[in-house]
Amino acid sequence: MKFSTLLASLLFVIPVPHPASAQDAVTTSKDPGQWALIYSDTLEKNRKALMDYSWEYRVEVVEDGTLLYVDRLSAQYNPEGKIETVRLDQELKIKERQGLLMKAGQEKRLAEVEKKIQVLKSLIGKYVYMSRGEVVDYFENGKVTEAVGYDNALRVDGENVLTEGDSVTLYGDRATAYPIYLIFSAPYDDKTWIKGEVKFRHLSQLNGFYAPRVSAEFEEKGALGKAKFLYIDVESHDYVAKP
Repeated sequence: MKFSTLLASLLFVIPVPHPASAQDAVTTSKDPGQWALIYSDTLEKNRKALMDYSWEYRVEVVEDGTLLYVDRLSAQYNPEGKIETVRLDQELKIKERQGLLMKAGQEKRLAEVEKKIQVLKSLIGKYVYMSRGEVVDYFENGKVTEAVGYDNALRVDGENVLTEGDSVTLYGDRATAYPIYLIFSAPYDDKTWIKGEVKFRHLSQLNGFYAPRVSAEFEEKGALGKAKFLYIDVESHDYVAKP
């Protein structure tokens, strides 16, 4: 069972600063439209820059309060632009089932978890790496305010951003056009919702940023109103430039 593609869309590093003119424009401008354009450029540069790095991450999955497994992997892009991963360690916490039927049931359970992880990976990629047009529409149609508790930062709240019924909240640094915090909520199916959070941090030695923590919750409404929960927690670390 592989969970190696989860962080392909989650972790970001920018090794070079923006040109001074762009930085000045972001710092001094109060126009959210201008910030949106520079922010979309920042994301594109970030995506390309990650090609030059390798990193490690830890994935923890909890279902209804029970720890299912913990994965620890290393990852990097290959020259073709695809993520290559190596499993460093895996701790499968659920007990091995005895008998063919019980084992098949366990495998089905893990396969359903893997499917949700793949959907989560896709959604995070879409919400973090919105296209230029999607970023502009998000800012134009959303509510843009000053981010309370931050210096020189803005907050954008939008609904129906990429799919019907979703919601997205972004905290962004005006001075650098770096994201600070991203929250989204979206439907998984007719009875399950996904809530995701991505926290970003400045990486001073590279003059960029990365996502040290990503967390998500799947809430599935069951019979008689009882809900089932699947939690996915991801931590990234040890960004190293390729030789």
